[in-house]
Amino acid sequence: MSRSLRVAPECIPQVKLALRRRGFPSQNALACDLKISRSTVNNFFTGKAIDYLNFVEISWRLELDWQAICHPARCAIAYLEAAPPSPANPPPHQEPNSDIDVLVQQVRQHCHDKIQTLYGKMHLLDISQPIEIENLYVDVNILEQITSQQWLEISDLMQSLKPEPLPGIQAVQRYDRLMVLGKPGSGKTTFLQHLAIQCNQGKFQADQVPIFIRLKNFAKYARDKCDFSLFNYINREFCSCGILSQDAIETLLNRGRGLILLDGLDEVPSEDESKIIDEIQKFSDYYYKNNLTISCRIAASKYKFTNFIDVEIADFEFEQIKSFVEKWFIAVARNDWSEGKFRAKRFMRNLKRRENQPIRELARTPILLHLLCLVFQARSEFPSNRSKLYEQGLNILLKTWDEAKGIHRDEVYQNLTLQRKKKLLAQLAAIASEQGNYFFEQDRIQQLIANYLSTLPNANPDPDELYSDSEAVLKAIESQHGLLVERKRGIYSFSHITFQDYFTARHFVASSDPQALETLVNHIAEKRWREVFLLVAGMLPNPDDYLRFMKQKIDAIAAKDEKIQQFLTWLHQKSSSVSAPYKPVAIRTFYLVRERVFAVTRTIYGLDLVFIRSNALYLDHSLACAISCARAVGVALNPNLDIEHALDHAHALIIALEHALEYNIKLELLRSLQQLKAQLPDLDNNKVQFKQWWEANGQTWTEKLRLVMIEHCNIGHDWQFGEQQKELLHQYYDANQLLVDCLNSGCNVTRAVRMEIEEKLLLPITEI
Repeated sequence: MSRSLRVAPECIPQVKLALRRRGFPSQNALACDLKISRSTVNNFFTGKAIDYLNFVEISWRLELDWQAICHPARCAIAYLEAAPPSPANPPPHQEPNSDIDVLVQQVRQHCHDKIQTLYGKMHLLDISQPIEIENLYVDVNILEQITSQQWLEISDLMQSLKPEPLPGIQAVQRYDRLMVLGKPGSGKTTFLQHLAIQCNQGKFQADQVPIFIRLKNFAKYARDKCDFSLFNYINREFCSCGILSQDAIETLLNRGRGLILLDGLDEVPSEDESKIIDEIQKFSDYYYKNNLTISCRIAASKYKFTNFIDVEIADFEFEQIKSFVEKWFIAVARNDWSEGKFRAKRFMRNLKRRENQPIRELARTPILLHLLCLVFQARSEFPSNRSKLYEQGLNILLKTWDEAKGIHRDEVYQNLTLQRKKKLLAQLAAIASEQGNYFFEQDRIQQLIANYLSTLPNANPDPDELYSDSEAVLKAIESQHGLLVERKRGIYSFSHITFQDYFTARHFVASSDPQALETLVNHIAEKRWREVFLLVAGMLPNPDDYLRFMKQKIDAIAAKDEKIQQFLTWLHQKSSSVSAPYKPVAIRTFYLVRERVFAVTRTIYGLDLVFIRSNALYLDHSLACAISCARAVGVALNPNLDIEHALDHAHALIIALEHALEYNIKLELLRSLQQLKAQLPDLDNNKVQFKQWWEANGQTWTEKLRLVMIEHCNIGHDWQFGEQQKELLHQYYDANQLLVDCLNSGCNVTRAVRMEIEEKLLLPITEI
């Protein structure tokens, strides 16, 4: 007999009244809304039997209790038909647990399609179509020790090692009671959905029934119906799958066959929170045999559930980022496999660039990595002006992510609007950056927050109450937005150094103090301020004066030392003597690097691939390489090193000399270089002889080469800088590099100021 239900005759007026109250103009409108045939809806309203699933669905849409309006006889038949097989007289060959196994499989079959439909896809910000969760999911790692619960000093935190993570699915297998904590956008919901789908497909805990509950929805239902029973809510979910037997659900849970996944404890409205928490604890205690996992934002977990293990979702590591990006560009961007792989590889290559290190740090949070993929998909590169990118990321954490999920969170401090939150964070960031700190002790950060709250309109004049309010604000910013995090117990920092840099830059840009930017440039030689300088350049509507301040401060670094000024004078004179189709600053950079006063990893204006268009530059480059190789041979002949290492440098030396001899050079220089080359012993036939010759003559030979370079090319000088002077020159060079990066950051600098600055880079004070 097929299971069917019909409305009791005495309830037909009630269901017709419910149709009007729910705002449906006709039965046909209800049929269209539910995507059910008109005849089925008509049979419902006329008391004829219809399929039990359609009966239940129509009743819910009309906000009617389907059991209350169902014809008693038909309801009893449906109940019996949905009940599990009676275990009273099991076949003798069956195991004792065979009855529950049969029930589990029956329930799994009934619920399979619903679970797959509701939880098999995920909605992403700014993506119109949902994505199959298994096409994007990346295995998460779990920290078994919650970072915010460890007692450490700031000095310990700076040196502490990362704890070894555990794969997420192993944590669920290891612990029957699990509280999964994580920052906003860290992938908590996705992890629980993945568990539900894996269980649903028989790939994980195939002998259990997945039960996924969004606690926000449970709280709304419980409040509306005045029924905070989690069992009743779960039973209601099973009814929608055609499991009408409450005894069957009771049996499942009593036998521990539920994989219960409760998502988003932090999303429960505050007025319902205590009731929901109490109900979860009672449910967990009563049905103690089941595997139960709860997810919650890390700072929102105020309540400790008995017998639950707290774990934390770890930030993405490099391989997880790579895996996510590959899946994103195939699944989300709708590319074929090869095109998606190509775009993902290009993304990762860009992400690994030195200048994109701040972006790389954001990529460790899945929701922000999704944003980075979106931006890269549109541009095939990351924007040079990164301030707008960071602003987008912050807006996601401050409001967009909650809005997209339909969550309204209570403001713990009514005067603290979104803009004021940003101003508060900017002040905290600037104070931390000025003091060279990345960490705050809780007392200190609360006092700073209280100081800010005292400046707001209608602020509480009582300092003790303000201090108390500051703790609530701190916890709210941590739990709702994840921008401040408790790294260890009582020690806070910004969730990403990139965001601290962004808010620091925002503080200087928004400052009403006319001297603020001049104060900022005092940090130009400090590497940790680099990103702040770039962001300020990008945020200012007109950065001309700011860039001039930077240039003046850079020149002042080199002005202190007379020998450095002599070096810059030589650099200017040498560059001016060379005829080449490049900007003067590019030629000055070329010679500064070739003098090898200090190690340079990046050139301000690189000519490495294009200087071959100038004979003069190529000759000087070849000679600089030759003397560098000669010095390297001497170092490599150290007794502790292999002679083969020295021979490699010697071969490179000969190649450099041959390159120098290829060009049209003066006869005297030609003869000098030929003589020096002829003096070198055979490198391949007798290695011992080569070693002996170099140990006896190498230093003298190298000095002769240097003197030839000075005489004919005015390069190769021995500047004899002290260590302090080398460090000062290094700071000067790095600061110039930063200034050029600011000019090229997509900022709104005027053409006249750009030219003015570029023309005077790397010049002695006398030429400025």
